[in-house]
Amino acid sequence: MFSIVLVTYNSSEVVADALRSIPPGHQVIVVDNASTDNSVEVCRSLGATVLEMRSNLGFGTACNRGADVATAESILFLNPDARLQAGALSAMQQAMLQYPDSAAFNPRVLNEDGSQFLRRRTILLPRPYWVRPPAPSGDEEIITATGAALIVRTSVFKEINGFDENIFLYYEDDDISTRIIKKGYKIRYIHNSIVIHKIGKSTSGHENDRSAYFREYEATKSRLYVSRKHGIRSHTKWQIFKSALKLKNAQMCGKTKLSSALKAKIQALHDFG
Repeated sequence: MFSIVLVTYNSSEVVADALRSIPPGHQVIVVDNASTDNSVEVCRSLGATVLEMRSNLGFGTACNRGADVATAESILFLNPDARLQAGALSAMQQAMLQYPDSAAFNPRVLNEDGSQFLRRRTILLPRPYWVRPPAPSGDEEIITATGAALIVRTSVFKEINGFDENIFLYYEDDDISTRIIKKGYKIRYIHNSIVIHKIGKSTSGHENDRSAYFREYEATKSRLYVSRKHGIRSHTKWQIFKSALKLKNAQMCGKTKLSSALKAKIQALHDFG
């Protein structure tokens, strides 16, 4: 049995498919980050245990709240816009028995068009460590995991104190992957365990200038924090200079969303660099 934790924030359009894809016999926990839609009602109607947060705590902190009530020996953190394919969990259970030296696992994550989504690199390791094409054709040790469908042995998750709650959004998977490896454990990709992921559909609504600003501001803030935490130089002044040049070009071309994102990046670099 797995404890399966999903974090929702205005995810009612997608979370039902995620919950319906989970076979019976597993503990299903939804942590809702103060949604204003009917995410809570949808999840409860499908039998999930729902923990309602009073405010948006961010992804990692919400995952930790779900893990606090997990009872299984392993936890699957599953995005609300992801769907387990038939046999995904049984294949993962077999793999966890086969690879006792591994503490975290990623299934094969496919986009809706059938193409594969694979984390090939992390900001915390230099280029020689990155995974080169093609994608693995079998089980393989990997350097970093994606948080879209991340399985962690509960004992190890507690040993490393879960997700870093200083990270509101983005780069949580880089950070937790690095901490797992530093503890001497391995992370493994499991080819026969398959998940379909609707990338970018975890929250409802289409991206506009405001959401583009928010996304890039949070991503830049988290990238700076995680890099500094693990001793990686950020070259902040150079990033500001490059972003300013790109912003000028985007404004000249009338690309408003890109302009908003670049303004956010520059602001976050000033605020946290």
